[in-house]
Amino acid sequence: MTSSNVKSALEGVATANDHLSSDANGMLQIEGRSAESLLEEFGSPLYVVSEATLRTNFRRIRDAFQSRWPKPVNVMYAIKANNNLAIRAILHEEGAGGDCFGEGELYATFLGGADHDKLVMNGTNKTYAELSAAVKAGVRVNVDAADEIGMLSEIAAETGRTARVCLRVKVTPQELEQFVPDYTARPFNMLDGVRGMQWGYSIEAAAAMVPEVLSAPGVELDGYHLHVGRSNPEPDYYETLARAYVETIVELHRRTGYTPDIVNIGGGYARERDPESRSLALNPHEIEEYAESITGPLLTGLEGAGIPTPVLWMEPGRYVVGNAVVLLGRVGSVKRDLEKVWVNVDVSVNNLMRIETAHSTYHVLAANHLLEAHDEVVDIVGPLCLGAPLGAGRHFPHVERDDIVAVLDAGMYAETAANQMNGVPRPATVLVNESDAEVIKERESIQDVFVHHRIPVRLRGGG
Repeated sequence: MTSSNVKSALEGVATANDHLSSDANGMLQIEGRSAESLLEEFGSPLYVVSEATLRTNFRRIRDAFQSRWPKPVNVMYAIKANNNLAIRAILHEEGAGGDCFGEGELYATFLGGADHDKLVMNGTNKTYAELSAAVKAGVRVNVDAADEIGMLSEIAAETGRTARVCLRVKVTPQELEQFVPDYTARPFNMLDGVRGMQWGYSIEAAAAMVPEVLSAPGVELDGYHLHVGRSNPEPDYYETLARAYVETIVELHRRTGYTPDIVNIGGGYARERDPESRSLALNPHEIEEYAESITGPLLTGLEGAGIPTPVLWMEPGRYVVGNAVVLLGRVGSVKRDLEKVWVNVDVSVNNLMRIETAHSTYHVLAANHLLEAHDEVVDIVGPLCLGAPLGAGRHFPHVERDDIVAVLDAGMYAETAANQMNGVPRPATVLVNESDAEVIKERESIQDVFVHHRIPVRLRGGG
């Protein structure tokens, strides 16, 4: 029963970049398309991509940094967050570059549309084939292993192309100890955590490598790269990293004389709804705050050292695509026993693996009861043999079989990490905008799950 005194479940949950609303009956609308109509047309479960949200997110992060940086800014979408080719195509239309981790992501990036001059390849264990693919495509390489330099020089000689590179550095300021990571269930010392990451070179190692790269035949050093990732949502955390980064750049300039043309600041910017914080509380910090915390120290440090301002590159993923996808599903059985309520749904942890791997905490809505009182405490559980719930101890309206649930923020590290445990096929994905809804990834069948399996003839039995 709908009550005029009950606020919509979207209040206090929806953010400025979302295109979510409720109709008069309490049905969730995604860009004006009802959750009910989408499930009726395309089946359940279903990933739903909001094109308007995706474009809005990209423009906002681009503008946040470009308005604070006097040289061009290249926003390179980190396709590891969501490798759907239609999403990549939309972001290419918006002018996005791309961050590719390995040859598979490079392939997907080009399929979706890309300007080779705005792409980078990352990784600490790149193969000769991957480096060769990058050089042949005209893509820059973020060097993160000493033997890459010789391989790149050899590839340049073979192909007649210049291997353009940036050197990935690591910063370990003592101030990192004051920040408590909220991304993992087990707290750790942030300074030790950064030291223990396999990515990047310390200032001592980098100082030795810069002359080697500069002297390598066919290799051109364009700048530096730093990426630590999302570990803490405080602006001071990003400022600490930026200050240490510029101090590294200045010290390397003092030791080697090298002046970078590109400074790549990586990604890892927490969203307003922030599942990776393992909390349903909204993050009060917005992307403009992070942009100020990063660009301010960089510009001040460069200017103080007399180093010309380079172009700024960055590699966001979660900020661009995180809230652009909603995962819809249907309620199945509702069990009430032992003073508990379990709402079974057809959405599984398979589809949101970071619940298992990082204890990410998602907002789950009763999508066709947004205007009803949330007077039951329930556990929302999926169809797997795993015990991890989609949401535990959630206040929910009374729901029954075939009602609809919506999991917000399913755009980041959901589809790309999805698996098929218990033989559960992966959902379809549709793209919605003001005028249309289109399938951009087909639903798997049970047969698809096992299509690459082979039983040796000797095990097939007789008869």
